[in-house]
Amino acid sequence: MRIFALIAGGAVAVLAAFGMLAESSGSASPDPGVRVASVRTTTSAPGKATVRTSLLKVGGKSYLSARVTSAYGTARRFTVKQRVCAASTCRTVPVALTVGAGMTGWQERYLGTGSYRKSGAPSVSATTPPAVPAAPVPAPVPAPTVTVTVRETVRETVTVTATVTATVTAPAPVAGPVPGTEDTLCGAPANAYGFTFCATGARVYAPATEACLVFDCIDNFPKGEGYLVMCKDGKVSMSGGLPGVCSYHNGWSRDIYRFAT
Repeated sequence: MRIFALIAGGAVAVLAAFGMLAESSGSASPDPGVRVASVRTTTSAPGKATVRTSLLKVGGKSYLSARVTSAYGTARRFTVKQRVCAASTCRTVPVALTVGAGMTGWQERYLGTGSYRKSGAPSVSATTPPAVPAAPVPAPVPAPTVTVTVRETVRETVTVTATVTATVTAPAPVAGPVPGTEDTLCGAPANAYGFTFCATGARVYAPATEACLVFDCIDNFPKGEGYLVMCKDGKVSMSGGLPGVCSYHNGWSRDIYRFAT
């Protein structure tokens, strides 16, 4: 009996060590520049999406990180809901993100200062992201209409009198820029995801796969671990803030931001 108890105790210790290893494997922060003080992870797999939520604590500030792996054949807009508690107060926190077909994406949501804990498993819903609105097409300009009347009178003195009447229709005005698109995005293309060239927005960190629905992405875009930038060849990359940003695309051109949602 004593030998059996020793063997059982060793097995429990091994299982406990394995559980700690399994939890630490999901503790990496989505932002390589963030140092994670503590992580608690919960995983859910409803249907065609695998969801994992983590609590990150950095410098006394707590964040909820949601990571979604999609098995859909097209891009989907996911809303992950996780119930979190601070002391005796609990609330449900939603995190929204767009993930491309067969890809993995994550997004962080600031909770506040102090310590938080999760209550229950996360839930997730998926919808089709809105289509990018087409650019307005200017109205066609009609060709001007010209009416010419010629009257000719012939006399013995061979006098010719000519009268010309011309009617010209002014062209219709050409449609100008639509409010809420180019003029308010500092030159960025019109889009439904909040991307802008205006520095008043927030930087966009990995993965931000919906950027490829608006801009021309480089080939290894999903492997980027920085923030969203545009290279001088017009393509976008997630290498912002990293050494060698846009090194194979003629160098860095500008940062791309997103309005707060």
